[in-house]
Amino acid sequence: MADVDRATVSAHGEHELAHGTLNVWDAITICVSLIAPGMAMLLNVPGVAVVSGGSTPLAFLLGGIACVTLAFVVIGFTRRMASAGYAYTYAARSLGKGPGFIAGWLYFFAMVCFVPMTMSGVGALAADLLGLNPDWWILFFAIGMVLFVLLSVVHIKVTTRTQLIVGILTVAVIVIVDLVTTAKGGSHGQALSAFSFGHTVEGGFNGVFYGIILGVTSYIGFETAADFGEETANPRRNIPIAIIAATTFVVIFYLWTTYAMAIGFGVKNGARWGADPFALKTVATTFVGSWLGTLVEIGALLSAFIVCVACATAASRTLFAMGRERVLPAALGRTHPRFKTPANATITVAAVATVMALIMGYPLSDAAFGAPFSNYYFWAITGTLLIIVVYIMICIGGIVFFHRTRDTRRWNPLVHVGVPVLGAIVFAAALYGSVHPTPPGILRWTPYVGLVWLALGLVTLSWLRARRPAEVAQIGSILGEEGGTDAAILDR
Repeated sequence: MADVDRATVSAHGEHELAHGTLNVWDAITICVSLIAPGMAMLLNVPGVAVVSGGSTPLAFLLGGIACVTLAFVVIGFTRRMASAGYAYTYAARSLGKGPGFIAGWLYFFAMVCFVPMTMSGVGALAADLLGLNPDWWILFFAIGMVLFVLLSVVHIKVTTRTQLIVGILTVAVIVIVDLVTTAKGGSHGQALSAFSFGHTVEGGFNGVFYGIILGVTSYIGFETAADFGEETANPRRNIPIAIIAATTFVVIFYLWTTYAMAIGFGVKNGARWGADPFALKTVATTFVGSWLGTLVEIGALLSAFIVCVACATAASRTLFAMGRERVLPAALGRTHPRFKTPANATITVAAVATVMALIMGYPLSDAAFGAPFSNYYFWAITGTLLIIVVYIMICIGGIVFFHRTRDTRRWNPLVHVGVPVLGAIVFAAALYGSVHPTPPGILRWTPYVGLVWLALGLVTLSWLRARRPAEVAQIGSILGEEGGTDAAILDR
């Protein structure tokens, strides 16, 4: 394969994105917003605690280590190239055209999965806050989807400004919970044993590894500023800064919050923790007051909406990149003539996500979860399984890419091979833990949905190679900005 110094097809033209619209703070906001700490800490943590129990902080620590290693790899790529649809482009540039297509295929569907997941969370939380029957979730889902399309199509900078305000407020509320609970010592005092395997509800090591799957779900998004490489000013500088800042913040924040929740319930009371769907609200109410518990739930609702917008915009950028290179319908690669946003891809994501929500929320709903949470957990697990495969591909691709460009960087086998391998191993452990032992209820079908989607991607790739080889040859070729040997200084 050609080196990154080769000539590339320009990303400029009639259907280009709005170049240079975002600054470094916008990029950081995109990362943190898609991570959605408010929603993750309220809705995801109980799903981890069901099996990880009082050892839930350890599951988040291991997930955080994997994400830090992936951040290192993504930064290595981003310093050399900027593109919409980062996973698709980076895999293509390191592992080849076919793997690049599959990475993009899996990544965009994973991000689409997170749209019905998060907007169902919005519906469930809105109904609960207003004291309505949970069946009203679908009304708030529909309202949220309309707002999402308007925000995403009008102007990306409007979206990031909204995300920034909501993100700051929700994090501030949770920090109050963490401070007070930790200062009071929780229910039974401080307990660093929360970071051991000794307090799982079941399975010891398996309990923690299964918990990593929703732990990784909570971290997903720390790297997505790379999807906006063409819309960010000075992307080969600003995007690495954004990824470093977001990753550092979220690892510290999650470890502190899960620790506060662990001691809040007591590390030996993991089963009770996992049975409480709004565990963070319970801790806030117990150690501070009901008013803060309500604020936590409001913050989670707003956070869920913002992360839905962020996931959908990330998915639409990948669809845009693949449509622009004509490995998916060319209409997806067109932008709005005025706002320079991928309007067609955005509307497609919204339509597909709505159908997914209706299917899982009604005919396939699991009574054990209820309609909105059947959507939430089913699509959360499905999307995470797919994106973990992409993360493993990026880690492996990083090894190849770093070795190929070793003449223009300070290449070190411990750093440029060992770090990506560590990330791939932890992600693989999460993948294994998510399918063994078999997940309960409808969640047992999530690996099969992922495998079917992968099979469809392989069939599509085979068809493209047979019928449209010229388009396959262009996979990963369009960049907003590229640096070759002149970028070496960035790696020193």
